[in-house]
Amino acid sequence: MIDNFKNKIVLPLTGTVGAVAFLVALIGRFTSQARLLSDIFFMGGLTLVCLAIINILLYASLMSGWFKSQRKGERDEDYQKRKIDVHTVASKKNSPIHFDKFAANTLFLGILAIILAILLTV
Repeated sequence: MIDNFKNKIVLPLTGTVGAVAFLVALIGRFTSQARLLSDIFFMGGLTLVCLAIINILLYASLMSGWFKSQRKGERDEDYQKRKIDVHTVASKKNSPIHFDKFAANTLFLGILAIILAILLTV
């Protein structure tokens, strides 16, 4: 269901939001509120870029492979069952970067908003 939402809603929404942002920047360029709009676009762009980075890092398996030591009073059999296999950790850590449509769209909109903010102040 989430993949269906991403395919049908997120992609057309990205183009629409980009076009609306461009129109607002164009209108703001000729009004007295250009600096305020520039600040809003810049902060919104930074927020969207941070969302894209967070989305990418959530799938990075950064916490996999933590060393687990044998607890006091724990039997060797129980410790071997709980122990992390080195090969599974390596395959998780060496997997390619997860860069899905949400990350791509938020990164695109964030960069677009930052560029529009810079163009508004020039």
